Amino acid sequence: MKQYDVIVVGVGSMGSATLYDLAKNGLKVMGLEQFELANDLSSHTGQSRLIRLAYFENPNYVPLLKKAYSGWRQIEEDAGVNLFYQTGIAYYGKSEGPLISGIQSSVSKYDLKMASIPLDQYSGLQIPADYQGLYEEVAGFITPKKAIWTYAQQALIRGAVLRQNERVITWQQETDYIIVQTDKGSYHTEKLIISAGPYIQSLLTRFIPKLTVTRQLLGWLNPSNWEDFLMNRFPCWVIEEEGVSGIYYGFPILPIEKFSGPIGLKIAYHAPGAIINPETVNDFDRIQEAQQLLSVSRRYFKDQKMTMLNMSSCMYTYSSDNHFIIDYLPQTDEKVIIATGFSGHGFKFVPVISEVLSNMARGFSPGVDITFLSMGRFGN
Repeated sequence: MKQYDVIVVGVGSMGSATLYDLAKNGLKVMGLEQFELANDLSSHTGQSRLIRLAYFENPNYVPLLKKAYSGWRQIEEDAGVNLFYQTGIAYYGKSEGPLISGIQSSVSKYDLKMASIPLDQYSGLQIPADYQGLYEEVAGFITPKKAIWTYAQQALIRGAVLRQNERVITWQQETDYIIVQTDKGSYHTEKLIISAGPYIQSLLTRFIPKLTVTRQLLGWLNPSNWEDFLMNRFPCWVIEEEGVSGIYYGFPILPIEKFSGPIGLKIAYHAPGAIINPETVNDFDRIQEAQQLLSVSRRYFKDQKMTMLNMSSCMYTYSSDNHFIIDYLPQTDEKVIIATGFSGHGFKFVPVISEVLSNMARGFSPGVDITFLSMGRFGN
């Protein structure tokens, strides 16, 4: 059997970056991905992902985000590519609501920069008069597929092995090593990192915290006047509607000469979608779902004649409290590390989470405080 220092199962967002960090540190590593790299059956689809520093979900994430910002700049420098686009994000909601109050909490605790903006700052939007507007200049978006390809390429350059279209069937821990059995072979490794996104539960028979996989819908609108919404004229945006869980969010129109993927004005709803099996992620009524996103656009955009150009789906993998789970798997002598529950707000953390996982696999401390993300919070 081929032997490795570390095997990473699931070479998606976190997995590709972890493979890179391990290889950069001189370890003999292999990544196993059951599909093609950066495939459309995972959680990273949809052309773009928000990155923001004033975290309304929980201020404890801000120190991780500060390291993530640095990490994105580092991989861009290492690979000579652009992945992070600082368009800014405009936030709108009731001042006492979870979005605005949560942002203000992070801003206050970590002395972050945040500006108040008038509700008519962007001519294409129609924001309720009793809402508050905030603008975060250092925020923007990351291109997820390009990021995964970049991390994987840099890992390969540094000697990592990447095996695509190879599914892990089972793994078994022996005294001094772990045997990983796939549909194409068997491998020995000293440490195992499992970051298999919505497919992770099939590999964790002893995993107690509940994980839920949901389908999330994304749409690209066709506005009457594209000029109002072009990148560098229109920011990314987040709107919290009173009485509705979650947030609505979107992106400016990205120039086709620089970005692959659907064209148009991207819009989405961040809240748990329909619970699914991963294999059925693309089984949905496009007409019905398009109407739901169009109804959101009618409420918050002045253009009432927008039509839907395209729709897509991705998957969220939720923990029961919506926060990440990063820890050693119990009863494995710290030889098996799990990383899950990222979906919905995890992609922006890729550089720091990969460094944490690499540190843990190499026997070092995580490097940042992740105690609030451990399995201990579930009482197990």
